[in-house]
Amino acid sequence: MKSRVCMVLGVLAGYMLALTPSFAQKIVNFEGVVVFKKKGETAGVVDSVSMRLYIKGDKFMAEDVNDANQPRIIVDTKKKSIFMITDRSREYMQMPTPPAPPTVPARPPQKTGKTDQMAGHACEQWLEKTGDTDMELWTSNDLGKLSLPSGTMGVNLISSQNMATFLKNSNMFPMLFLERNKGGREITRLEVVSVEKKTLNEAVFEPPQGYSKMTVPSEVPNPADTGKKKKK
Repeated sequence: MKSRVCMVLGVLAGYMLALTPSFAQKIVNFEGVVVFKKKGETAGVVDSVSMRLYIKGDKFMAEDVNDANQPRIIVDTKKKSIFMITDRSREYMQMPTPPAPPTVPARPPQKTGKTDQMAGHACEQWLEKTGDTDMELWTSNDLGKLSLPSGTMGVNLISSQNMATFLKNSNMFPMLFLERNKGGREITRLEVVSVEKKTLNEAVFEPPQGYSKMTVPSEVPNPADTGKKKKK
């Protein structure tokens, strides 16, 4: 479970890094603190994680709400820097820049015209259908932009790369994402728990002073193999 939390943080860092400074200037980015909960099923295994995101323009920091021993991820898209911070050992690691995801959605999701209130904000519904699943997205227009990752490293926050790319190119904030199989059973839920707009200190997005820099391993394990039991 802990390895999956680290993977979620890593994927989130990779996707947010793909937002270039020139694009960020065209979009009103959210600044503040967001808590979201993700519950999903992968290969028949159901797990959940609650994450807290501190967001300021082209920078963000992500941490596990329930486990302070999990690494924090700091990303500065302007400097192209990704840091993994381990507070327990007072160390940090600088991560390599991941490949950028698509910049244009293959097809926009369908806007249904339905509206609802979520976490105190007016939201509208978007739908996308694929051969195997039906997806539902609810977004707010009064918070600014927030991108979420998809489809890399074996972990999805939004399991549709197309819908995640659509968000990246919009000025909308995702409040709820649902994925159901063709039988109607929910297999993924990503839901915002709380949103707080506030000005954040620059120190939140920097490795703490006094922490030691770790060397990045020359061989990084394949995340798809993480958690697999070794054959005897």
